[in-house]
Amino acid sequence: MTIDKNQRVLAQLSALYQPGTLNLIGGRPGMGKTTMAFHLATEAHLPTVYFSLKMKSDQLLLHYATGKGPEWINLDDTVPMTEDTIRSKVRQLQETRKIRWVIIDYLELMTSSQPFTNRGEEMAHIIQELKKMAGELQVAVIVLTQLWRTVLMHDDYRPTLLDIPNWDRIGEWVDDVRLLHRDEYYHIVGGKKNLLEVLTTECGQSGVPDLQLKYLKWDASLTLKQNIHGISDTDKLRAMLATTEEEILRVAKPFDGDLDWDTHTGKVLDRLLEERACILNRMFELHCTEAEVRRFEHVNEALLNMMNRFHEEQQQLNRQLDMLPDIGEHSANRFHLIGEINYCHDYEDPKLFPMEEDAFYGSHWNEMLWAVSSLSRMDAHTIHNGESNKLDDGQTWAEGPLRIPQFEHICVCYLVHALCTHLRYSIPDLFRMTTYTCERSMWELSKGEI
Repeated sequence: MTIDKNQRVLAQLSALYQPGTLNLIGGRPGMGKTTMAFHLATEAHLPTVYFSLKMKSDQLLLHYATGKGPEWINLDDTVPMTEDTIRSKVRQLQETRKIRWVIIDYLELMTSSQPFTNRGEEMAHIIQELKKMAGELQVAVIVLTQLWRTVLMHDDYRPTLLDIPNWDRIGEWVDDVRLLHRDEYYHIVGGKKNLLEVLTTECGQSGVPDLQLKYLKWDASLTLKQNIHGISDTDKLRAMLATTEEEILRVAKPFDGDLDWDTHTGKVLDRLLEERACILNRMFELHCTEAEVRRFEHVNEALLNMMNRFHEEQQQLNRQLDMLPDIGEHSANRFHLIGEINYCHDYEDPKLFPMEEDAFYGSHWNEMLWAVSSLSRMDAHTIHNGESNKLDDGQTWAEGPLRIPQFEHICVCYLVHALCTHLRYSIPDLFRMTTYTCERSMWELSKGEI
C-alpha cells in the first residue's frame, strides 16, 4: 500500500462528511482516532475547526511533527468545552473562514452548559445539540469517541455500535459511524501488520465499505520517542538522561521556579522535559520491577479515590448554589464553581517517596520534579460544574507510555493519565510524587445594561 493509496482512501472517507451531518469515529485509547481525524482534515483541504480537548494546540502540532498546521485548519484547545461554546465559536468562524468541518476530539471530555442528573442524559443532549448545529450552520460535525472496554470481550476484538458509550441514547442523531481497529494493537498472532482498518457499521448510509490505511506511514509518535524507544542499552540511556537533566537545570534555574510555557524559553524547557520523560519511560519499560508495579497500583487507586471525593464535594457545593434564592434580576445559577487538582512540589522541603530503583535511573528527582512543576503549562485535572471523568464502565485512561503490558491489569484513572501523557511527568516520577493539592474557585456571571 502506497502513500497515494492512503490519500485516495482518505479522500473517499472525507467525501462522507457533508454539511448538516453528524458523524462518529470511535476507537480504544491509542488506536489512532486523533491521527485519523487530523489527516482527514489535512487531505480534505476544507476550512476546518479542530477542537482538541485532550491536548494543547502546540502539543497537537508537535504530535505530528509538522512545525505548523495547514492553513485551513483552525486549532482550538479551550477547556472546558460545552455544546454552547462550540456553537458560538463555529458561528464566529463562519463569518471569516466559511468553516465546512467541525472536529471534536473527543466526546467524553465534553460537558454540557446545562445540569443533568446522569452522564447518559448529558451525552444525549450534547449530541442532539451538535446535530442541530450541523444543520443550522451547514457544517459537517465529526466527533471522536473512546470505546468501552467491552471491545476486549469480542473474540476478534472488532468493535461494534454497542461498544460506543451511551449508544442507545445518542444513536438516533448520528448519520455515520466509523470504528477503528488494528490487529497489532491487540498483538494478534498472524494479524495484519501496519494496517488501520476503518470499519463501517449499519449506521452508515453511504455504502462505503470497510477500508484499510497504512498506519505506520503516519504514526503520531514523535521522532524523539521513536529514537529513544529503539535504544535498549540502559547505560546509554542513563548517560543521555544525565546530559538532558544538566541542560534542564541550566535553562530552569535562572527563573527560580516561575516560567511561562508560552515563552521561547518555556518551549525549550518543555522540549527538554519531554525528552527526559521519554528516556525515563524507556528505562522503566526495560527494567520494570514488581515493586514498581505495586507502587503504581497504590498511587493510581489513591489518586482515583481523591479525585472522586473531590468530585462528590464539588457536586454537593453546586447543589447548594442551585438552592440559593434569586436576588432581583440575578439568578442563582450565575455562580460557577471550578475545581483543580494539581501536583505540588516544594523544592526546599521535598516530600518524595524513596525506592530501591532510585539508583538505577540516576535521576535528580528533587530538582527535576521542581523543574516540571515550575513550568506553567496546565492543571493536572480541572473540574467544571462538578462533572467528572469517572471510570463508570471500568474503561482505562491508559494511553501513550501508560499502555504497556505491565499495566494491562490496572484500570488507569484520569489523573494519572493527565500527569503522564499531557504533562511532562514520567512514570518513575509518578512513583515518587506524594503531594497533591485540591483547589476551588467560584466566579459570578452577571449581566447588566448601560
